[in-house]
Amino acid sequence: MKKVMILLAVVLTANVMMAQKKDRTDAFMYNKNGQYERAMTSIEKCINHDQFMGMKPNDQAQAWLYRAVIYQNVLQSDDEALKAKAPDAREKVYESLMKCMENEEFFNENKQDIYQRVGAVMTSYYNEGSAAFERQDYASAAGSLKKAYDIAKTLGSPEANEMLKYAAFACIKDKDYDQAIEYYVDLQNNSYDGEDLYYNLANAYISKENKDKASEVISAGLAKYPNSDMLIRENVNLKLSEGKGTEAVADLEKLLEARPDDYTLMFALGTIYGDDSKDIYDGDKAVNYYMQAINTKPDYYDAIYNLGALYINMSNKIKEQADEITGFSKAEMEQYDKLIQEANALIETGLPYVRQAYDAQPTPEVKQVLKSMYVRLNMTEEVKALEGE
Repeated sequence: MKKVMILLAVVLTANVMMAQKKDRTDAFMYNKNGQYERAMTSIEKCINHDQFMGMKPNDQAQAWLYRAVIYQNVLQSDDEALKAKAPDAREKVYESLMKCMENEEFFNENKQDIYQRVGAVMTSYYNEGSAAFERQDYASAAGSLKKAYDIAKTLGSPEANEMLKYAAFACIKDKDYDQAIEYYVDLQNNSYDGEDLYYNLANAYISKENKDKASEVISAGLAKYPNSDMLIRENVNLKLSEGKGTEAVADLEKLLEARPDDYTLMFALGTIYGDDSKDIYDGDKAVNYYMQAINTKPDYYDAIYNLGALYINMSNKIKEQADEITGFSKAEMEQYDKLIQEANALIETGLPYVRQAYDAQPTPEVKQVLKSMYVRLNMTEEVKALEGE
């Protein structure tokens, strides 16, 4: 009786294995004939059978490869209804190919085919992430680019770190700073380097109001890239935000010595010295740096407009002093007139710059500023002409 039972078990097991191989063969044939829905049904029946793990390793691997091929064909199909029945087709392709790679013998025999198919999945995720980034869906972009990176890393692709860098930047754009920091740290652990890495990582820390960590990152970046314009400027901005204006301008002035024709540095110094909300405010120095920028680049709109606005601000400060005089003595009246003349002289000095800015970009905002200057100087004809435009 025992022998009969053992024989029966062997027969049943053999029948099960044959059934699984039939499912696998059916899947292959359905796929070959373009009957992808039936192919999916057969291959899922094969790999999800209780006895699937009892198949020979190479037979299992072959089933996984068939599964990857089937779902790739579904992805490439123009049949949207078919695709809707396998919304996770791409994930199943990748899962199946990873299963194939677990069998070293089978993988070595089919390496080129498997790598090409894995590469296609990676490219699909990368393209999807790039498209999402272009339409400013940064959260989706980060997710797809991270998946592309994970696959690229598995393949040992030299482009893997670039993909993770793009995923990190998408997180920055999405304001997911914690995730961005994690990815940038992973890049550093991967021995990936670059001044933009330090810049973006520092920005992520700044956005989380962790200025100490941001300063640490910028310092590390400048140690490797001492002439990095982006890191130097970010360091200046960080110092300004911390109330270290003197240190900030010292860094910029030192950089300007090395780049005497860099009008953007001149403009930056003009902006810093021209900010009367800061202790470092110095109108004369601001004028000097704006003039240097304009002399270097005569059509530099930002410097031209800012210089005109600076003269208005300097004039307003003097006018405020005049308005504080409340007495009517001769000395007080003379002092008042003197201050008003100085204030108007500054308006006259700034007027050509604002007019030039308006000619270059006749926006409503600049037009209003120009009109206010004409009014201050009692230039009624110019006011009428401007209002008639």
